[in-house]
Amino acid sequence: MKRGAVLLAALLLTGLTTATTTAAAEPAIGWQPCGTNVDCATIPVPIDYAHPATGTIDLAIARTRATGERQGTLVYMPGGPGDSGVNRLLGGNVVPPAVAERFDIVSYDPRGTNRSHPVVCDPTLVANLPNFVPETGARLADLQEYARDLGNSCRRDTGPLVDHIDNVSVARDIDSIRAALGERQITLYGRSYGTLAGQMYAENFPRRVRGLVLDSVFDHGLDPTRFAVTEARTGEDAFGEFAKWCAADAGCVLHGQDVGQVYGDLFDRAARGELPVSAFELVQAVLNTFYTPHWSDTAELLRQLSGGPATLAADEPAPFPLAAFCADHRVRLSSQGEWEAMWRKQTEAAPTMRAHFAFAALTLCSAWPAATPNPQHRTHVARSVPPVLIMNSLHDPATAYEWAQDVNRQIDRSVLLTYDGWGHGITNRTDCTKAVFTDYVVNGRPPRPGTHCAAG
Repeated sequence: MKRGAVLLAALLLTGLTTATTTAAAEPAIGWQPCGTNVDCATIPVPIDYAHPATGTIDLAIARTRATGERQGTLVYMPGGPGDSGVNRLLGGNVVPPAVAERFDIVSYDPRGTNRSHPVVCDPTLVANLPNFVPETGARLADLQEYARDLGNSCRRDTGPLVDHIDNVSVARDIDSIRAALGERQITLYGRSYGTLAGQMYAENFPRRVRGLVLDSVFDHGLDPTRFAVTEARTGEDAFGEFAKWCAADAGCVLHGQDVGQVYGDLFDRAARGELPVSAFELVQAVLNTFYTPHWSDTAELLRQLSGGPATLAADEPAPFPLAAFCADHRVRLSSQGEWEAMWRKQTEAAPTMRAHFAFAALTLCSAWPAATPNPQHRTHVARSVPPVLIMNSLHDPATAYEWAQDVNRQIDRSVLLTYDGWGHGITNRTDCTKAVFTDYVVNGRPPRPGTHCAAG
């Protein structure tokens, strides 16, 4: 895992139109082959859409063409913050084959990440995160000073874009892509943090939406404390599912042991500085193994760390996705007592895991020296938008199932598909989830309310 950088990376028509269309006439996008059946290009987009004279950046985009009779364009919105849509397309299909047959799949590297003018900060500061655990002496004032120093280095090394990397700006970039492709409407598919871009697109460009899939959905309507608590609770639930597996499966390398106690001892040692990782790096590493999930990897990680010499792999830490998260989250923490109260509430929600990396991100956002153009709010989608498909696993370690239920309530006429299993991202999990996704995208048919897909 990336030490530091990845830690804090840690919503009137009755259906969709389904008519087959010929390829839209495109302006001169400079597509060039960049992989097997993948074309890449860049398009210029304003740094600040409200003040275009501020300048432009080159937004990296990629495309795979429909393999059969073309029906339209689907835009894939990558998660993170910090994931690369270009890399996702270069790595293979992000949609079931029946969708790839009918749709051009287009994606992008979100502004401020990867090939799209990445936010770059002081690498020494990024690689040396301070202590976030109050019981071992962490002080809010020190963390806020660190946040200001780090954020100022991002501004120095990145420029004015640092104030314009929120998801409303990302939604405007998506519409710039749509316009450059010459499409009247697009189908959108977001995963994880990319679902926030999808919600913002539907809010701001409702008549451009042919369909919208939100897979492992982000709830932007939460205040900071509720955000921290629900994140901690869903991480705790995921750990509980791992613990049940390890107790039942003799193949678990910790079979017969109290894995909660093993983890708790490691957390305490990490918080005291007795491990080569911090407490929050431990939390992030364990949660990462729940995304697929790879429970055998979870057990092996805990076993190795208990033995002493194991470390977590470190990558180059300079690009820093926290800046994008803070652009979408306004956090006000005015005292040590207020901060510690938020800590206690999240630890009460996660007595085994003890914390979630979201707590660290929220802490730094409380003093981040950049604008928050898209503060938290409930998603408001016009009724002219076709029914939205929300998909979530019951035991998601990152985007809580209760978030999916909440966003389902926020978006009128949306439908929630529940995957009765584990992991983060469910579109390609099983034949059932693939079939629901495909039927919605290709035929315009959302599932019935209350539909479930069995764990597989």
